[in-house]
Amino acid sequence: MKYRQLSCQDNLDEIVELVNAAYRGVNGPGRWTTEAHLVQGDRLQKVDLERQVSSGEIALYAGYRDARPVCCIALKRDGEVTEFGMFAVDPGLHGLGLGKQLLDMAESKARQYSGIFQVSVVTQNADLIRFYERRGYCRTGQTLAYPVGQRVGEPIIEDISLTVLQKKA
Repeated sequence: MKYRQLSCQDNLDEIVELVNAAYRGVNGPGRWTTEAHLVQGDRLQKVDLERQVSSGEIALYAGYRDARPVCCIALKRDGEVTEFGMFAVDPGLHGLGLGKQLLDMAESKARQYSGIFQVSVVTQNADLIRFYERRGYCRTGQTLAYPVGQRVGEPIIEDISLTVLQKKA
């Protein structure tokens, strides 16, 4: 897989489509990462992605096959911690190990400046939490309120929250 860091000059429409399909789509084999049964609406808006990339708030990486992005991840540095977000793999390519490879690449990049990697996962998505635990991430005991009203979709279940997991570099 060939990875590269993206800028606002890249086709971010493809990334927005990829992220929304991964987080809210229902098509594709073994859709264990979808949140469609928990949250409705798009996970990502192009205007928000452009703002985050152009401001340097995140470093956005994508993996390409045949000149099209098939996976992506955002790295957000906060002191000694790097938060991974917008972690998405094309739903039609699940089960091929692309997610593991992408996370390995992101950790390698972040290891240069961070001692701790962090993810925040919808608490009710137990399969995704187990994915991270298999990769060495541990629950911190911290939960966060779901970011209602921040254009990342609206919950369709009660008491939705995010579980914070961390891994030492």
